Amino acid sequence: MKLLKIIYVILFMVVSNSSFAQSGNELLNAIKSTDMISVETFFQDKIEFCIEEDQQILAKAAAVRKFKLFLDDHKPISIEVIHNGNSKDKASQYKVAKLVTTQGIFRIFIYSTGDIKSKSVKEIRIDRF
Repeated sequence: MKLLKIIYVILFMVVSNSSFAQSGNELLNAIKSTDMISVETFFQDKIEFCIEEDQQILAKAAAVRKFKLFLDDHKPISIEVIHNGNSKDKASQYKVAKLVTTQGIFRIFIYSTGDIKSKSVKEIRIDRF
């Protein structure tokens, strides 16, 4: 019986971690392919959006347009996670990714409430690497 409980706990942890990674990777893949319809599904209705020194709180649609303009000017070549983590109480999560584009290399910081999933991303920051 104890062995069965251990197996369930391990199975739960594996499934939880893989779904977290999958959702976060879905967002990064959407950014890389400039799939703004998919990117938009991750954004909250209002989002703090920052490209280098230009920091604004925008409605989702405005943030998506601004992000699309950036990606149109800086065609993504690759994107990879370089760091991620959770708050102590797991109420928030972040990812730091390296975005290689035709116009240079950028660091993308993504902050979300809970796991990175639909309507969870509340902040995106893009800076030169």
